[in-house]
Amino acid sequence: MGNKYSSTTIIGGSCDEEYESVKQMFVKNFKTGKERDAQLCVYVEGKKVIDLWGSAEGDETYNGDSLQCVFSSSKVITAIAVASLADQGLIKYGDPVANYIPEFASKPAVRVEDVLRHESGLANLHFPVDPEHTLKDHLHKGTLASLIGGNKQIFPEETPRQYHNLTGGWIINEVVRRAIPDNVTLGAYIRREFYEKHGVDVHLGLTKDEIARTYPLKAMTVPKAIMESLIPNAFGAEVEHNVFVFGKILKSFKKKFMEYEKQGFAPMFKGNKQDGDPGEQIPLFFNSSVWREGESPAGSVHASARALAKLAAAMSLEGKQLEGEAIITPGAWQLLHANPVCRPDAQFNMARTEFTQGGVNMYKDYEDDTMKERLLKSGRDGYIGWKGMGGSVVQWHPSLQIGFGYACTFLTWWDMVNTKARKLQKEVKACAEKIKTVKTDVNNNQP
Repeated sequence: MGNKYSSTTIIGGSCDEEYESVKQMFVKNFKTGKERDAQLCVYVEGKKVIDLWGSAEGDETYNGDSLQCVFSSSKVITAIAVASLADQGLIKYGDPVANYIPEFASKPAVRVEDVLRHESGLANLHFPVDPEHTLKDHLHKGTLASLIGGNKQIFPEETPRQYHNLTGGWIINEVVRRAIPDNVTLGAYIRREFYEKHGVDVHLGLTKDEIARTYPLKAMTVPKAIMESLIPNAFGAEVEHNVFVFGKILKSFKKKFMEYEKQGFAPMFKGNKQDGDPGEQIPLFFNSSVWREGESPAGSVHASARALAKLAAAMSLEGKQLEGEAIITPGAWQLLHANPVCRPDAQFNMARTEFTQGGVNMYKDYEDDTMKERLLKSGRDGYIGWKGMGGSVVQWHPSLQIGFGYACTFLTWWDMVNTKARKLQKEVKACAEKIKTVKTDVNNNQP
């Protein structure tokens, strides 16, 4: 009952026996229609234990190397790259942005770490961005930097923190370009340092060959999502929330992303309808060549789950070698994770986030967590990293040495906590803890 895609779902890849329960959850998402094309890859203690992909509609061309946009999971890739530059002494988190970008001279108090912690007062812009300005030729002219540098800062009344959907990435890209001796963009640096040196299949600004293996994003329209929310989960609803909860989520989504000067994602760009159906607008813009070829470091990285998990695994090992090589140094790892600050975030209805100076979030459960905070963090206690709109996740768990990567083409745009991946993360953690306990018991009982 409720397995509407049972006859068409195909699953590929491998999974260690100890993590079979994770695989079962992964497969169920396809059969019930909560997923279309997706990949899951997990490392534990430096070993790849899960490497799965699937297609609910039986697309045999989709595999573990397929690329898709990972939206705000891009922020983690950007953060790791910036940490490597900080480790080289090319960027200092405590420096004013104006030290790198003279166009920010009117904002001398804004530091690099403020941007990465979402505390620059530049979460929203007073103008729509021309998508062409994210292309490499325009980036080398500093067009976006000049426009954002002249934008008025706005801070929420209750907190300095307001999640920067895309603006922070554009600022950081210009900091990187002007800090690196050869003035390459962040996309070029990521290609050189991650893809070419280490084979990590993450890309900011796709080539034609990479576009050819990028899979189109899909989304559900508002009327369709409302209809699905009326169906009980037991009968195969493709939306996890009931109609009452979904109605509240939809209202919140429109307020955050579709009202004037609350713009993020598609409405931030010229040519996108401010009042359009997100299920139509999101795929229309984010499948476009200008989005794929451009550099929006907070949102337009395209990757496979394998690549996300490999980077996460390197983070879980704190800079130690992974598969015979060190993707990041221990020094860069320390800089990335240093100085976490826990504050309410106005973008998340004052739920607390705990971002480090390097721009990754520490997921920690607190006794006084609100319901909103429990939803955001449930099952993620001990993980570090972030997530992307619609489903993707790149996070690591240092104490259990878990590196977790999830990527998908079906965007559940209404789900701001990435429920599908969150549940998989929770089960991965439970399996890893069980294995660790068994190993400890065996070792303690040895003569």
